Amino acid sequence: MSVLLVSGGCQFFGQRSSLPTDYNLPLTVQLRMDQSIGAASLDYQDACGQALALPIHEGLEAQLKQRMGQVFERVRVESGPSASDTDGVVDVALGLRETQVFVPRKANKSYPATVTLGLDFSYLDHQGEVLYTKKLQSSVTGEVEARADTCAISGLDGIAQRTVATVVEGVAQQLGTAPRIRQQAQLRKTGGAGTIQSAPMALAPAATAPLAPAPPTQPNDRSLPPPAALEAAASSEKTQLSFRTIIRDENQNQVLEQQEAFSVEFEVKNEGAGVAEAVEIDLSGHAAIVGGLKTPVSLGALQPGEVRRVAVEGKVGAISDLEQAELICALRASSNVELPSSKKFFIAIRPDPSDAVEVLSVDVDQLPKINQKVGQSHAVGIAIGVGAFRDSTMPAVKFAAHDAEVMGGYFKRVLGIPSQQVKVVVDDRALKDDLIEVFEQWLPKQSASQHTAYIYMSGRALVDQKTGAVSLLPYDGSTLATSRVFSLARLQRALTRTSLKQVVLMVDLSLEPAPDSVSAQPVPPQWSPQGQEGDKGRLLVMVGNSTLQEARAYQPGQHGLFTYFLLKGLRGAADLDKNGTVVTGELCTYVQGQVASNARSALGATQHPICIPEAAPTSPLRVIPLSPSR
Repeated sequence: MSVLLVSGGCQFFGQRSSLPTDYNLPLTVQLRMDQSIGAASLDYQDACGQALALPIHEGLEAQLKQRMGQVFERVRVESGPSASDTDGVVDVALGLRETQVFVPRKANKSYPATVTLGLDFSYLDHQGEVLYTKKLQSSVTGEVEARADTCAISGLDGIAQRTVATVVEGVAQQLGTAPRIRQQAQLRKTGGAGTIQSAPMALAPAATAPLAPAPPTQPNDRSLPPPAALEAAASSEKTQLSFRTIIRDENQNQVLEQQEAFSVEFEVKNEGAGVAEAVEIDLSGHAAIVGGLKTPVSLGALQPGEVRRVAVEGKVGAISDLEQAELICALRASSNVELPSSKKFFIAIRPDPSDAVEVLSVDVDQLPKINQKVGQSHAVGIAIGVGAFRDSTMPAVKFAAHDAEVMGGYFKRVLGIPSQQVKVVVDDRALKDDLIEVFEQWLPKQSASQHTAYIYMSGRALVDQKTGAVSLLPYDGSTLATSRVFSLARLQRALTRTSLKQVVLMVDLSLEPAPDSVSAQPVPPQWSPQGQEGDKGRLLVMVGNSTLQEARAYQPGQHGLFTYFLLKGLRGAADLDKNGTVVTGELCTYVQGQVASNARSALGATQHPICIPEAAPTSPLRVIPLSPSR
């Protein structure tokens, strides 16, 4: 489940009517469109997994010009300072851009797609005072078409156009009805002089927190309107909400089948000091799931510290084919409330229980309760994720930092490692010196003869093709500054100097050749210690990507492909013998099969994980207990 985040200053707009309103306020305004508007495009992947961009700037510019001309009497589209004969300036910049479309393969089939677009806009009077400012976002869901004879998908441009029209209509409605702008228009109309009253709290400058709005409940272009409660006057005291949610299906196989009963359970808490008014739970997504659910669910007012629990029951509707479906759960409330992100479930649905299916969900991000069964008080966890680099020319690694943060949570919650024995280091906190400190200073202090260390790395690495040596690129590293890399050999030497009983090393790295290491007979990446037989007996290495290539990002799972199935396996999917415990050998086998299969079927690519040592019933490294599966 992913989560819908709504801040007090950021609002989701769903068009209530197809008929726009002409406000025709007697004002002359200057429309200044930020450079981001002129370069606006949507990123997506086609049926072959190729990254593409769909330009939307022309339609966005045209819609803004047209609707501003219907809000104000005269509109000048120009950049630069405002002219002396204008009453005000409308500044518009691009906010969130998101395309959710997953076409797993070339086939004659339609797939759901959601486009989310945000605009940040302000109205300044002729003296430069801000009379209104807001962040607004809209989502439209429709269908795209794929064909078996081409990688291209069609229909996304139509969804994008409808999204543009919806969010621009929201801007027009907000500006056309803003009290201070209408007050200025009235003064202009009457020719009178006076002071425009200060803006109420609800119109304060928008917070910078992003919003990921939920798509509509039906697979068409109808967006969800905001509840009337959002437009009500908010309490003067700010507060914030948090919530937890889980889906329970009747047959408990994590797959929703046609006519199967299920429930969505919520626990909502007011974490702040103020009263949260008009709290609602909104459910949206695939029609077969939300069609039978009552939404929105009103919780009313929540007092400070109050916890409210509710369950929404439903039955799966008609399903024609095996597919992935979304269910998005979000909170909405009055404008004094800071809301958490929405939670999005990617759920496998099928008409026939006999269909084989891999259950896909991003609920791997939802940390379970602290594990009491396998509390590893004598264990240490280190999670490193470097997805961004100081050198802006270095390609980013999608999800790397998020992968490490979630894995750090799993070390605590699933493996039961005490919090003070877990270290998470990501992006600009992962300089070479930071890695040296973690492995050569912090780790030895945590180690004892009976301890196990779990080390996870995600990011980019260089491979010396003459020796096979693998080196992680820290935040301050680059392919042009090899002195700033942190070699796997150095890590292994640091482990040798500890008294650890055993080490489980998990690496999800994009691999590329090191500069000046080209060889006619390149040596493959070397993952196990060289010439250190004792260390070989205590080190298990799980490698997500064994060759010189990019480690695949798994967009449906919102993680690296290897990491997604690591997390899923640790939650229990890797319990292959169904004895209630996931051990290292099972996790290796599960991840190897799932990564290779899904890389091929879902991404049209290859990626082959390896485990060292390989399967051997006598190896104690293959039977280390990791987590309970139930």
